[in-house]
Amino acid sequence: MSPHAPAPASSRGRRMIAAATGALLVAGLAVLAPTAADAAEPSSLLARYDFSETSGTVLHDTSTRGNNATVVGGEAWRDGYMQFGGSNYVQLPNGLLSGRSAATVVIETSPEALSGAKFLWNFGGSSTSNSGQGQFFIQPVAPRVAITKTNWSGEQSVTSTTKLVEGQWQSVAATIEKNAGEATSTLRLFIDGTQVAVKTDSTVHLSDLLTHTVNYIGKSAYTADSLYQGKVSTFRVYEEALSGAALTDIAAADAQAAATETIDALDLAAANTQSLDAVETRLTLPTAGGVSWTSSAPGVLAADGTVTPPAADTTVTLTAVATVRGVQSAPRTFTVTVLKDPAAIDKAQRDLDAITIADADDVRSNITLPATGSRHGSTVSWQSSDPTVIDVVGTATTAPGIVHRPDHDTEVVLTATATIDGVAASREIALTVRRAYEMPATTDYLFTHFTGTEGAASDEQIYFATSRDAKTFTDTRPAGSPVLSTARDAGEGEGGVRDPFLVRSPEGDRFYLIATDLSIYYRGGWGNAHATEDGSTELVIWESTDLVNWSEPRLADVASSIPNAGMAWAPEAIWDEETGQYVVYWATRADGNTEFGDSVDVYLSATRDFQTFSTPVKWIDREHSIIDTTVIKVGDWYYRASGDGEITIERSKNLTATTASALPATSGTEQDWVLVGTLQSILKGSGTCSAGTNYTGACLEGPEFFRYNDDDRAGAQELYGLLADQYATGRGYVPFRTTDIDSTSNTVWSKATDIDLGSVKKRHGGIIPITAAEYQRVMFHYAGVGTDPDLDLTTAVSTRCVAGKVVLAVSVTNADARPAAVTISTPYGDKTVKSLQPGATSTQAVSTRQTSTDAVSVTVRSTATDASSDDSVTVAARTCG
Repeated sequence: MSPHAPAPASSRGRRMIAAATGALLVAGLAVLAPTAADAAEPSSLLARYDFSETSGTVLHDTSTRGNNATVVGGEAWRDGYMQFGGSNYVQLPNGLLSGRSAATVVIETSPEALSGAKFLWNFGGSSTSNSGQGQFFIQPVAPRVAITKTNWSGEQSVTSTTKLVEGQWQSVAATIEKNAGEATSTLRLFIDGTQVAVKTDSTVHLSDLLTHTVNYIGKSAYTADSLYQGKVSTFRVYEEALSGAALTDIAAADAQAAATETIDALDLAAANTQSLDAVETRLTLPTAGGVSWTSSAPGVLAADGTVTPPAADTTVTLTAVATVRGVQSAPRTFTVTVLKDPAAIDKAQRDLDAITIADADDVRSNITLPATGSRHGSTVSWQSSDPTVIDVVGTATTAPGIVHRPDHDTEVVLTATATIDGVAASREIALTVRRAYEMPATTDYLFTHFTGTEGAASDEQIYFATSRDAKTFTDTRPAGSPVLSTARDAGEGEGGVRDPFLVRSPEGDRFYLIATDLSIYYRGGWGNAHATEDGSTELVIWESTDLVNWSEPRLADVASSIPNAGMAWAPEAIWDEETGQYVVYWATRADGNTEFGDSVDVYLSATRDFQTFSTPVKWIDREHSIIDTTVIKVGDWYYRASGDGEITIERSKNLTATTASALPATSGTEQDWVLVGTLQSILKGSGTCSAGTNYTGACLEGPEFFRYNDDDRAGAQELYGLLADQYATGRGYVPFRTTDIDSTSNTVWSKATDIDLGSVKKRHGGIIPITAAEYQRVMFHYAGVGTDPDLDLTTAVSTRCVAGKVVLAVSVTNADARPAAVTISTPYGDKTVKSLQPGATSTQAVSTRQTSTDAVSVTVRSTATDASSDDSVTVAARTCG
């Protein structure tokens, strides 16, 4: 058969209506009536696709009409259905419904990711936000069936109160036909053969659609909409409006096929990272599509995948059955081997092997030392080869893992001992602790933000702007050219990042940029987003030591353990000196998990490395939703400003004190969060959002505190900025100033009118003070302005024996275009090179005067006009003679 020839009717005999007519359930099993071959489809059938292909891009029409379709964006055949993954769709033949006055479209589908703007299918022409050529479609999120002569503004539609269910096979059908007199048409929507919505007075007819070149399964007529995600087993098109009885029969027939296909496509090995021949921990047993499981040895491997390690390796037979609308597939069995309960020593060793310490070769701050094994729950204790550098004991308020950086790079070996059932095992972990960093004074500013227009994917990404005085900001990139971004097709979340916040480590030489994982653009706009209900519970995190070289973005799930969590928005972090860790806080909607009114509250968690987070705690619970908050420390006091219907300012000496009250507390101890005032009350705001004189939460959100540098305070002892996002009018940030956050006087607080934030709109982000070198670096790498403040020099250190003594050979190569003065520092003496020319290498010998040496750290400091570099190399121990 040629790849473009019409395919014969399915040999599996599963696509005719009569296949399920009269299907009975006897003793819980499906007993089918006469097979599909016993009856024919209605003569009005135009196309029928059963997705039985196993390769290629041709989707064959199994009717007699020859209306083959084409898979675009990657075929994903799955033993009788296709997986629509958000990047592929089906192009149906042109003109399939052209000239018709009535039609029925039936699809058997198991939806996934029911959010945003997307079509289940479309017939007609293309559309934009301003114009269109007419479409007939189903939007599955609502769900609704609609038809329009033009675009969205002319839609005639009807929405069902019955929703589609993710991960469950459903028959979804739509019919349209002209009423008597032909002045109006009737639209009907069916789910599983039952009518769920009807519109009897549509003023748009199927015959009104004049363009029929945008016929799709899984793709919208709007190019900005996302593609459908889910499984599709069958797709039928008729040139008449079938009756409810006929649609019930089709739904029953397709249920049997979907159940069979689901069970045939099960891939238990692919669903698990551990080998099915060596099962040790909980097994993932897929249940999507109506799959249920039984086990031959439930005490060893339960039907939910729970493993109870046996005394000896045990073979277990798992049996899977798929049930779709009461119709069962034939059972399918899988054989797995559950390994015996490991010996205590093996459990301890496995817990040790699972331990990882973030940035082990570049330790700059406190580290996380687990006290419990992650695999078998052994007790883990720690020893340090140098407790003065890494303290593994901790204090009453600070957990073990406290780092005191020395004056040179130092290797510290930690010994972890895991004990379980009275048996212990140990493992050594070598860490490199960087020499102490002397933080220069900050003189400039870096503003991280997103643009928020949501008209393109690039709007919801990370942008940088800089300033020398916090008055005039320079955009380092134009709109549409972010400095950091995520891509949804690369496993980086939703493909959009909002609300970025940049935090500097307490030592000063590491940065973490955290942001909301959310794309309103890909979700089809706020009206379709459902972003607080089924949004990401993960944060997007980058880290850097110099503000220009960033790690790949990673996702950290901070909120999924919160019951009914619907999102994690507007994250921020602040260093808690008392506990030696960062406190991270964000907003989560969690229906049923709130005490006062709205379900959007602020939660917090603690971390040292932005990889391991403590269990989230509800931090602020208000009568109104509280979508974001910002914190700054002034002396012993913490101040926070929150978007909770106002821009509410509170203070406390206890950062993590929880608050649950309808309104902010107006009195309390120093350990409580107590109201200072609201921006509206302090500045005596009034009027409308558009006038710019209303400072309530109805107009503003996303408050952000920052501290002015010493040289920008205009003589004031202290000066603080507060930004607020004018979301209601779409204007971006508006700045405020105060010399005293604790004040409620409008002579101390003011709206700053002398600030130019630049041409790129600035939405919810933050400002941090930076050093002159950091400013120079950011401007050079991102804006192409000025010179690179970092010299390109490399260092190599080796040892050799001379007269029985260890000698260090330090080679420095200048790969920069500028000559540099070089200072080499070792524990055994220093060397200098006054001018190392571009392209040159200088090797300096330093005698230790010792016959053996431990590991040695060598530092190299190079300087040129307006540029420098620091390098550190550790050379292994050496013995001579």
